[in-house]
Amino acid sequence: MTDEDASEKTHDVSEEDDLADAVLSSVEDAIHAVENDEQPDEIVVEKPVKKPSNIIPEIDDVEDPEEMVNILLTVGEERSRRDDIKGALAAFNKAIALDPSCDMAWFNRGVLLEAQQDARGARQSFQICLDLNEKHAPATANMAILLERIGDLEGAYSMAQKALVFFPGHPALVELSQRSKDSGLSVPMEVMEPSIEVKQDFDMEAVQAIAEKAGIENPEDLLQEAVHHDHDDDDQLSIQELESAADVIVAQQEIVKEVVPEPVATPIVPEPVQEEPEENIEVFVEQATEMLKSGDAKGALSLLKPHLKTIGARHPGAWRIAGGAMARMELDNHAIAAMTHSQNLEPSHAPGWFNLGSVQQRSNLLNDAMASYRRALEADPTYLKAAEKLNTLSKDNGFIETFLESSRTLLSMEPSHPIRDEFVDMLIQLAVGENEVLDQVTGLPPTLPAGPEMAREALTHMSEEPSAHRALALSLNLQHGDAVLVWKSMIQKDSQNGSNWRGLARALEQAGDLETAQKCHAKANGLDGIVEQPTMVAAPTPAPAPAPAPAPAPAPAPSEASPLMESNYSAPAIEMTPVQTAPEVVQQPTAANELLLTPREPQMIAQPSEYTQQVDLAKAALDATTAAAQNIPQNTTSNAISNQDVAWFNQGVQLIDDGKYREALSCFDKALPNFAGDDAMIIRILNNRGNAYYFLEEYPKCVESYHQAMLIRPTEVRGETLYNMGTAYAEMERYNDAVKCFQQAIPRGLDVAATKRAKDQIRRCNILQKAVEKKRRKR
Repeated sequence: MTDEDASEKTHDVSEEDDLADAVLSSVEDAIHAVENDEQPDEIVVEKPVKKPSNIIPEIDDVEDPEEMVNILLTVGEERSRRDDIKGALAAFNKAIALDPSCDMAWFNRGVLLEAQQDARGARQSFQICLDLNEKHAPATANMAILLERIGDLEGAYSMAQKALVFFPGHPALVELSQRSKDSGLSVPMEVMEPSIEVKQDFDMEAVQAIAEKAGIENPEDLLQEAVHHDHDDDDQLSIQELESAADVIVAQQEIVKEVVPEPVATPIVPEPVQEEPEENIEVFVEQATEMLKSGDAKGALSLLKPHLKTIGARHPGAWRIAGGAMARMELDNHAIAAMTHSQNLEPSHAPGWFNLGSVQQRSNLLNDAMASYRRALEADPTYLKAAEKLNTLSKDNGFIETFLESSRTLLSMEPSHPIRDEFVDMLIQLAVGENEVLDQVTGLPPTLPAGPEMAREALTHMSEEPSAHRALALSLNLQHGDAVLVWKSMIQKDSQNGSNWRGLARALEQAGDLETAQKCHAKANGLDGIVEQPTMVAAPTPAPAPAPAPAPAPAPAPSEASPLMESNYSAPAIEMTPVQTAPEVVQQPTAANELLLTPREPQMIAQPSEYTQQVDLAKAALDATTAAAQNIPQNTTSNAISNQDVAWFNQGVQLIDDGKYREALSCFDKALPNFAGDDAMIIRILNNRGNAYYFLEEYPKCVESYHQAMLIRPTEVRGETLYNMGTAYAEMERYNDAVKCFQQAIPRGLDVAATKRAKDQIRRCNILQKAVEKKRRKR
């Protein structure tokens, strides 16, 4: 390359850097907006602003209120079928505001609120529906199921009996009746706490003013209803949204007044009433606790039961002891209902969650039990018994992720906990299994391998003493050199163990030292008494397969290399150095920082002699095998490959420069079959194919091409390749995979500037992933 060409290339790179800086500046503004929680949706995907859910154009030209209500019911049901919960709820709320006596609007509202885990609101809506129409069969059945879920077993039994009139013999209702019969447990509406937390921002003065104007006594009631009226999903309750919520509450109050008329006052003759001593629920709970400890579960329940509907209705301890007594009496369904109500009253009581989980586990409600144990750990992160229960339950029933999660929790409490060895074994088994599966996978894997991370975590819990387990973990973590050292240390202690020699052989194979690995296999076979059958080897004959391609010209200095690709914003780092056709050029040794293994001293490679027919093919094959085993870049020249093959590659590189990416792909596809056996050249072609696909915005094919290149020499993957692969993942909005690529790229030869950009990309992708998750939760 002439000085003029170099100057022109440097100038081009400078212009690219200026453009990247300009784009980066605008990106920083967008990132700043996301970090400050301002309009995250615009950063993830630029889409038109979503229309507020309370906008219903179908009723714009309708004047008759009755017709309008019917249209709103139809619109609500249609939106519900499309999983537009907010839109459907807005339609039913409008119908209620127009006609508070519309039982179907109240029923549909109850169904939607129950789906959103608002048990109190759903119960209220179903009850109003039944007050308006006591023969509403679906509302009766739904109410029965809801009441059982919240622990009101008496109410659930009563409703189930009514529902069976509409649905005779329905198995779910029959089973519910059997579970709830003779429980004596009820949960009045008045003692139910709000089920939904108010997360939106609001002006309390505005809430109070609107409540007072609408005649709502408790502003908190208005606030709880307003949670479902955030029509524009901006996490702020506007005046219009608060007024919309007030309309629904006013409708509720009107129905209650109509359904429950004021009693007619009758003259009452005063009678002398003997004052009874005030009952203290705390005393009853204390007495029942002592009775339960002494084994009198029936007596404890009998003592508390008369007070659970009165002074004990909102007392979590009373319900907790009653639930414990029922559990002792093996009335598990009733016990679960009582304990659930107790925990709803006092969610921070960790032992209560633990006891509830134990009863659920005994009833084979495994998912519910695990959820309760998790709640116990949330209430008390140091609750060892809950962590052990969760760990044992998940291990015995094959819940792998929960087992790993609970094992980490246990080890954070007690680093030497007995579960440590099982946890390490599980991590290693998963890593080995993934490795075996990936060996059979062709093309683009479903995600980046997690095996190395699991092996790395296992190593943190392992002893430093040399062991086969530790050596395997090191190999799975791609620390092949360290694995070799561990096996050597074990051989020094026990050199007559064939397993140690065989383990060393496998580690050497993964490290690339095939010749030494073969000797270790032979040693292991000798120790184990395995005799290798000799095989006749035919004299080698010249094969018609093409020889390695002429090596490319020396790559430009790092300061002149093409800039790495910024996620979503700039081009990938591409190897644009064309391959020279002259056979005399010798490739420079690969830089040590491009290798994953411990770098070896580069060997001096002599210039090739003139071509002659006097070639020792056996010696040439041995030399090639030895060099490959040492991971030394080959400096080969050959007259066996036509200049046309090299020209296809060079032409493809030039076409990328010219922006003709489809034509470049065609050239690379023609060049690829001609370099069979030349791994280095195939890697270069595949990487350039990936770059071409990137510019064509065909990101899945781009990632697949990079991945195919990585599979050829996985221990020599360069940081630039991983960086580019991460950028393609980011374009596909697979931000977690992109972060993994950028993280793995940093220690694999990136310079200081590229490392800084990779860290910036990690930060950006993490922010974008959070924005995506936040948007998904809102849906």
